[in-house]
Amino acid sequence: MEKLRAALSRLPQWVFTAATTLLILWLTLAPDPLGDDAPTLFPGADKIVHAIMFGLLTTMILLDTERKRGWIQLPAVRIVSAAVASALLGALIEVAQLEMEMGRGFEWADMAADATGAALCGCGWKMLQRHWSVN
Repeated sequence: MEKLRAALSRLPQWVFTAATTLLILWLTLAPDPLGDDAPTLFPGADKIVHAIMFGLLTTMILLDTERKRGWIQLPAVRIVSAAVASALLGALIEVAQLEMEMGRGFEWADMAADATGAALCGCGWKMLQRHWSVN
């Protein structure tokens, strides 16, 4: 675990959050980001995708934050803040989709899925961080 922490610590402290945010922005704001390569999914599968995307964003925010703090366990307030920030980005994206009129639509259910994914990953981080943190 120490070698992995050392390798991750050498990267810029914001790299995972920035890369995940850019990916989410592309997937949610581009008119047809996957084009003909988009998989055919069951009805409502996009809500699962939303939960995964914003859960991943929450996880990357927490990873970058913990790396910055020297791998010390994060207090609950930082974990909740990361989940809230992730969910707020999801809400902002939904509003942007409404305002930009680019063939994408505003959905309350997408915002709920974003918040659910963010909260679940925040809870998971809180429960599991003792396995990789230094204290």
